[in-house]
Parts: sequence; structure tokens; C-alpha cells
Amino acid sequence: MKSLVLGGNDAVAYAVKQSYVDVVSAYPITPQTSIVEKVASFIAAGEINTRFIRVESEHSAMAAAIGASAAGSRVFTATSSQGLLLMHEVLHWAAGSGLPIVMANANRAVAPPWSIWAEQTDSLSQRDTGWVQLYASNSQEVYDLVFISFRVAEEIKNPIMICLDSFLLTHTKEPVEVFEKEIDEFIKVKRWNALLDVEKPEAFGALAFPKDYMPIKIQQFERMNKATAVFKNVADEFKNFSGREHSIIEEYGDKDAEVALVTMGSLAETSQLAVDKLKEEGIKAKLVKIKMFRPFPKDELKESLKNARNVIVFDRNISMGKGGIVKDELVGALGLSNCIGVVCGLGGYDVDEDDLVKTTKDVLDGKIKEDTFLWGEK
Repeated sequence: MKSLVLGGNDAVAYAVKQSYVDVVSAYPITPQTSIVEKVASFIAAGEINTRFIRVESEHSAMAAAIGASAAGSRVFTATSSQGLLLMHEVLHWAAGSGLPIVMANANRAVAPPWSIWAEQTDSLSQRDTGWVQLYASNSQEVYDLVFISFRVAEEIKNPIMICLDSFLLTHTKEPVEVFEKEIDEFIKVKRWNALLDVEKPEAFGALAFPKDYMPIKIQQFERMNKATAVFKNVADEFKNFSGREHSIIEEYGDKDAEVALVTMGSLAETSQLAVDKLKEEGIKAKLVKIKMFRPFPKDELKESLKNARNVIVFDRNISMGKGGIVKDELVGALGLSNCIGVVCGLGGYDVDEDDLVKTTKDVLDGKIKEDTFLWGEK
């Protein structure tokens, strides 16, 4: 292995380069564009044997990815924000068809007003499309998750979306341990055969009557739920030769903490600093970072939070008329009565560790008793 200084987008591109991808289909959108630009430069230089399909929109990018995957290709694409929203219809088709497409989504706020900064509402708006969703908190995770995702997607026959916060992660440079040949044996494994055979034409996506439709959807539900166990197995295999561990959820801080800070994405890095500061003040706290949001890690979260007297969820997203999406899912899954939701960082609004420390202390002191927003003049 060698160490390179990479932003999250570069980390994705380097991993795609090493993943023996057959087809890339994508349309540019800030801040995702540099991912596919970098991949295109690898193709142009003859460094990888990959077909790049240029399309007129994100909707077309996913449609082309579906066709290529159905033909048996290993397929990658990337998008962000409004582009992901434009894909919405065909995201359902990709998942419902059981196609192992891997996509990187640069989490960016949704208009209006126009914004190019970090927020997770774009991907969380797609949580019911049937895609596995993984959230990275640093560039090393981004790089590793590309390899793991191809293996998991092809084993369970389901697409996977890797999410990384715009600019905070996509363009922020940090050291990343990059494989040379060590990854080949792991990633060359392809468990995907073509659905399409020109010698044996078949119809896909035809009309299904109610007696057939519901069983098909149950099969899709069961197929996607395999992601949890398969991810754990593939992550163990990845750890054996890389030394790097990846889990459905990850903890940092005091195991017996009186307060748990729950979040995902780049905000988890900030939360680690907050946990350290709380410890210095004599407050036992821990971070619970959600890496896999779909399928929702109900059992893992239940075990992690069973001893916490206070749970605070920091959501860089919002469901209008409801509140923070992760908090809502957590309470719905576990029935927590000791959980406060804090919506923060929308549109890249600045959030630092001192903000998280103050909010946590206010909850413990009873100053915050219900869901709230974290904001103020900066």
C-alpha cells in the first residue's frame, strides 16, 4: 500500500480505477463532477479498460447503467442533489430489477434556494427506493467502501449508494492508504451474470397483477435485508488483508456513557472531538456513527443504546413537517422515549464540536427537552 493525499472524490475515482469496472455512465453536477472527470482521465490515458457513456441527464445516466448492468457489466455512476432527485424514477427500476450498480452520491442540499453545500436530505429522500445506503465520514472510508460495495451488491443482487458530504468530504484533502496489487484478489471476484441474452429474448418489468406484484416486492425486501449479514462477512474479509475494520455502526468514547450522540457522515468526525471535550469536563459520552442506513440497523442500534440515559441525534437533513430523518427512524424502530433530535448543518451551515458540546450539556441540564434546531449567528 501507499499513502496519497486525496479528497473524497479522488478517493472514489481511485477505487473505481482498481475495481475492474466495465461501464461508467454519468452526468456532471457540482460537487460530484470531479469523480467522473478523474475516472474519464484514467480511461483516456489507457490506464483502465472501462467504457464511459456520455448522456444528456442523470435520468439517462441511471437508465444506461441499468442496461449495462442487466447485460452483465460491473457498473458505476455518481451524482448529487438535484441530479439524484432526477434519477428517482429509475432508482426504483434498478433496485426492483436486482441490479448490483454502485453509485457515489455527493450529499448536497436540495433547492430552493440553490445551494452546493453539504446536506443529506437528497439521499435520505431516496431511502424507500430499495437501494442499500452507506454513509462515509472520511476519505479512507469512501475509498474502502467502493470495493466492499461492489462485492456486497453483486452477492445480494441489489444496488448500493455510497454517500459523502459535499466539500466537507468530497474536496477536503487528507491522507488515504491506497492499495497497489493487494486488492486484486478481493475485487476481481464477480458474482454477477447477465440477465439479458440476445439468443434467448425475454421481457423484463412487464405488468404484474396484484397476486404477483406483492410476492415480488416481498422477495425484493428479503433480498435487500441480506445486505446486513453479507456486509459483515465481506468487511471481515476486507479487514483480513487491509487491517481496516468497517461495521454497520461504529462507536467512539465511553462504552458506559450516560449520553450517546448519534449521527452519520462527516459530522461523525466532529462528534468525536465533542466526545473528547465532554470527557475532559467529566461527562461520559460516546458517539454512535451509523454507516449503513439502509437496511436500517435496528438490532445494532438497540444493543449500542441500551444503557444510554440520554440519546441525542444530530441530523444534517430534514423532513419538512416532521424533523430530523435519522431521529425519526431511530425512535420509530426502537420506541425510544429518551431521544432528542437536533437538526443542524443544513446547506453546509457551520457546525463545530463546541456547538455539539453545548447542545449536549443543555440536554443533560434540562434546558432542551424537545426536538430543536442548532443554529445562530456565526
